[in-house]
Amino acid sequence: MVWSSSQGIGQHDLLVKSKVVTGLRVYELKPFLTLGFATIEHIPGEGLRYVVDAPQGVNACLSDPEFKRLWVEEAEKMASEFKPDYLSLGNEVNDYFHFHPEDLEDYLTLVGSAYSAIKRASPNTKVLVVFSLDHLIENGQLPMIRPFNEEVDLIGFTTYPWKRYDTPEDIPDNYYSRLTANISKPTAFTEIGWPSSDSEDEQARFLSRFLELTKRMNIEMVNWLFLHDTKLSGIASLISEPETTTISLKTASGVEKQVYRIWQSLKILNKK
Repeated sequence: MVWSSSQGIGQHDLLVKSKVVTGLRVYELKPFLTLGFATIEHIPGEGLRYVVDAPQGVNACLSDPEFKRLWVEEAEKMASEFKPDYLSLGNEVNDYFHFHPEDLEDYLTLVGSAYSAIKRASPNTKVLVVFSLDHLIENGQLPMIRPFNEEVDLIGFTTYPWKRYDTPEDIPDNYYSRLTANISKPTAFTEIGWPSSDSEDEQARFLSRFLELTKRMNIEMVNWLFLHDTKLSGIASLISEPETTTISLKTASGVEKQVYRIWQSLKILNKK
């Protein structure tokens, strides 16, 4: 997955300048791009707010004609320039609509317009929208997924159940299978993970548990959050728990964790 300093309008130019997509293809990796429509801002004296990410001088509103034009144009430019394997039209979008449910219909219209523009520019790019599965469940938002089945190629999810359950074995048997009642498209787990801060063994057991609970689902991809232990900065450091930095397959110095061996075995199986 490719993350730039801005995931909204203007991202195309940043990606062109960085040449990161070209670099990925040198190593035969499949680029996964995300075009966001909202961002979290830290307002002094007010705290954090989830707002539409509009360029200066453009009304920060999903129904604004100029915002809609620029956002769809951005999606088309990214598809035309990079021909990515995957292009997501928002990450963990249900978090925004938890605070702004009145914007959902306008967003669906945006997704439909962007989907058509992307396919014109790059017919083989698979288009998706990504939800936070854990928050969908916590906030009773699962039915929100249904209308997106008609708008995209895949339905994407992030999942970090360590925030709700003490051990992987505590995750309910239907934690993932309950999705099947709401989706008719293949599933992409774009971010999964469990921290190793308490135990590498516990982290490895989560991956085994995840594979067991999802084995009957129609899954296009599974992506672990980090390859190496990392540091978070900016807004990410304000909204993430400290343990998040250890949701990785290796230590910062490159030492393989227990979970890495399981992950490697999946790569071998997938090639057969």
